[in-house]
Amino acid sequence: MINALVDCAKAGIKSSFVINKMLWGISLYLECGSFRRENWRTYQRASDAAKQARASGDENWKGKVTFEHARPLGKMYRMLLDERETVTLERAAFIIGEYPPVLITTDEELRMVKLGFKSEGAPEQRYAEIPISGFSLRSVP
Repeated sequence: MINALVDCAKAGIKSSFVINKMLWGISLYLECGSFRRENWRTYQRASDAAKQARASGDENWKGKVTFEHARPLGKMYRMLLDERETVTLERAAFIIGEYPPVLITTDEELRMVKLGFKSEGAPEQRYAEIPISGFSLRSVP
């Protein structure tokens, strides 16, 4: 799948729903070792508030959290397009896996959007207002 994504970037194909799904799948695979949907009950990369929502006992807790890419999918693909002349499979995997997804609350996501971070900003900027503990935004090689 990474080969296909790199080929798309090298050909200069613009971002699309399919490109985003490929990025999403590769990101999930690099973090969880599977293309299957992540288990929000056990996913370790969760904000403190998302962990509280999960542990609250509220049967509707899943409606209060969202699986968010610390580096937005569009930003990842723009990086691949910017490097399309020289991008390698290893570089593409690094760009996609450098900042794995995080489970956050929908309120935290809304706050990020209001601050202008819907699809822009470095992950450290985007998550500056979101308390997280027990992991780093950046993957550990």
